[in-house]
Order: sequence, then structure tokens, then C-alpha cells
Amino acid sequence: MEISTIVWIGASVFVAVILYILIKNWVVIYNKFVYWRTRAERKFADIDVVMQQRIDMLPALAQIVKKYDIHEYKALKEVIEARSRWTKDASLNEKVQTVQEIDNSFLRIQAVFEKYPQLKADALHQSILGHGNVSRMESRLREFRLGYNRVAQDYNERVQKFPRNVVAKVHGFKLLDYLTMGNQVNQGPQQSYKPKELFEE
Repeated sequence: MEISTIVWIGASVFVAVILYILIKNWVVIYNKFVYWRTRAERKFADIDVVMQQRIDMLPALAQIVKKYDIHEYKALKEVIEARSRWTKDASLNEKVQTVQEIDNSFLRIQAVFEKYPQLKADALHQSILGHGNVSRMESRLREFRLGYNRVAQDYNERVQKFPRNVVAKVHGFKLLDYLTMGNQVNQGPQQSYKPKELFEE
């Protein structure tokens, strides 16, 4: 066998081994991305359940505000608009953004209820938000938020580090947003809206 043939066979084997190692590592990295993204989605599912409970409260809270003819409707209007954007088909980052919009608006509407004792004294308000319901919900959200953010951080580190970032870019694994929950509440003056602009009979 000629030396050139031996060299060619040796080079071919070497290239085949390198390609095998690269492909194997690529598959391992890809599967790890799938694993961590799935973990993030599962962690967010806990938040999803609690936020759905909040969303279910909104029609009743709207009726309380309407009943007492309170004119600070901006908080409630934003909550209702955020509720309409809540969809199971959205991406994880879109859901994170909507959760924060709902949470910030929920805090605003709580501030409106704090300002008007007659709203807080309403029996429906007591049944919805009384008896520690809100504090238990806040505690669960805080726990779930921390769990989600820890997984998102681990995932994001993998998305950014070489050589994993090459696999992430090729397969469209993008950075996940973190949940801040209530850190962006607008403390500025509320605008007034007429009830008909918000509630249709």
C-alpha cells in the first residue's frame, strides 16, 4: 500500500472522528437547551395558575368599582387590557411580559381600593381579597418567581457561553426574560375614564 494512500486513509479517519465528536457534542448541547427551556416552562406553569386566579378576580373587582362610581379607572382599564392579552399560545417571554403588566396593574387597583374605604368594605371585595387571600397569593407568587428566575438564569448562562452560544443561535434558543413582579409600578397621577368607556352592559 502506498504511503499516500495510508496518509489519505489516516486523514479520513481523523476527520471522521472529529466530525463524530462535534456532532455528538452538538446533540448533547442541543438536548441540554431543550431540557432547561422545558424546566423554565414548567416553573412558569406554577405562576400561570396563580395569575389565572388573579385574572378571574378582575370582573368582580370591576363590578365593585362600577357600583360605587369611582372615577379613577386607569388602573382597572389597564388590568382589563392585560387580561385580554393573556393567551396560552404566546411565547414564554411574551407571557412573562403580560404577567408583569397584570401584576403592576393589580397593584395599582389595590391602591385604588386602599384609597376608598367604601370599596374595601364591600362584601364582594371581602370575599375576593379578604381573609389573607392576597397575602397567600403574593407569597406563592414570590416563591414561584424565585424558582422561575433561577432556572431562567441557568438557561441564559448557557445561551451566552461559547461554544453553546453557537448551537443556541443556530437553533433559535433565545434569552429568557426575568420576572420582576411589581417593580415597575407607575406611581404617577391616575387619569379619569367614564364608566361607559370601560364597562359595557
